[in-house]
Amino acid sequence: MALQQHNPPHPGALIQRTYIKPFREISGNNIADRLGVARSTFNRLLNGVSDVSPEMAVRLSGVLGGSAESWLTLQESYDLWKARQTVDWQSLERINFNKVA
Repeated sequence: MALQQHNPPHPGALIQRTYIKPFREISGNNIADRLGVARSTFNRLLNGVSDVSPEMAVRLSGVLGGSAESWLTLQESYDLWKARQTVDWQSLERINFNKVA
């Protein structure tokens, strides 16, 4: 079983914290231009309004590093954490397939 992260950051927040804030010469607009996407598109990702798509994951991998898979895993971890906050999964009843005829 995979270790569950408590309240993982949205990938956009991680990008801001890791790749933009520590560097005076790097901005969201600069990264958007290098990614080859509209600045508004990247801004939505940075603000957590949009999610990392497979295409964006490939672009982020090429510009910021890491694998495309790692960018998608970050998004998936965030999405699963959010779902666990809203779905009452403990009230769901599992089907016992051994007893189904």
